Amino acid sequence: MANRQGLVFLALGAISGFGMALAAWLFIAPDVGPPPAIPFQDKIFHAVAFACLTGPGVLVLPGRYLWFWLTHMAVLGGGIEWVQARMGAGRSGDPVDFIADCVGIAAAYGVGRLIRSRFEAAA
Repeated sequence: MANRQGLVFLALGAISGFGMALAAWLFIAPDVGPPPAIPFQDKIFHAVAFACLTGPGVLVLPGRYLWFWLTHMAVLGGGIEWVQARMGAGRSGDPVDFIADCVGIAAAYGVGRLIRSRFEAAA
């Protein structure tokens, strides 16, 4: 059982690390792409990206560290918008993007806690 848990943690860590790298590239790279295919596409991407980045931590961190993780993710979202506002290259900081990041963080927290409570109750 311990080896299985270690493999799950390793996989979640790898997914989270890859997600961080992808998010950094998507949110900081120069804005050169096709126009959005659906309304609010950028906001949806922000929410989904931050849900994916936040979720693994919510699933594996002990409860006493969750506020650290949630704060870390919120500051990352705000930091990305701050950097975008100062970098030019077709990017601009948008407070609504930060709100979308926070929506994704909150969704990951809610779903992650629900999943954890089901597994912890079964154990």
